[in-house]
Amino acid sequence: LPVYLLLDTSGSMAGDPIQDVRLGVETFKREVGNDPFAEETVYVGVITFGEEAQFITKGLIPIGKFRDEFNTESLSANGQTPLGQALWLLEESLDKDTKALVKGGDKGDWKPLIFILTDGEPTDEWRKPREVILDRQQKKVINIVTVGCGSRINQQNLKDISLGSAFIMGNDSESFKQFFDWVSQTTSKIAKSVSKPDGGDKPPDIDQPPFQYIP
Repeated sequence: LPVYLLLDTSGSMAGDPIQDVRLGVETFKREVGNDPFAEETVYVGVITFGEEAQFITKGLIPIGKFRDEFNTESLSANGQTPLGQALWLLEESLDKDTKALVKGGDKGDWKPLIFILTDGEPTDEWRKPREVILDRQQKKVINIVTVGCGSRINQQNLKDISLGSAFIMGNDSESFKQFFDWVSQTTSKIAKSVSKPDGGDKPPDIDQPPFQYIP
């Protein structure tokens, strides 16, 4: 079960917001990393987009390795918001790091869970990589859930970026905590489903987070 976290680390996230992101990722490491079902199935990739987009886990890594080795202090805030670069890195990883279903053969990986957290508008061209991801014929994604934080969010852009649902949360510590709690619970829930003896042929729907939904 590939799980991607695309995290805005632009300059506007400096101070309390980036510290809240670090604390949230620590929560994810602890809650999902110690879940026995997730330990067997979940692989994590973290892509940040600030001064430049970076795949800071260097691809998908097992949740146990992520729990034990990923240093949240590596998350720092500066620069603009190159979401387009981040989406191209995601597209590259979907091709390289995930395994497609082979008819009559290998079952392949589950469709990835992809979460984007951003507090501002993209500062580069993001529509083309989004379109490429949306139009994938193999190794399709289940959805991209986009959550905006803060008061500067362009709701229409946020909705356009998502391939699933889009939400807006606050810019306070409690909202960041709720976001990462929800990501952790969602990941554990689907990991448990796909770990069933029947392979969890139909993973459960993603529960709506406790934030404002953008219709």
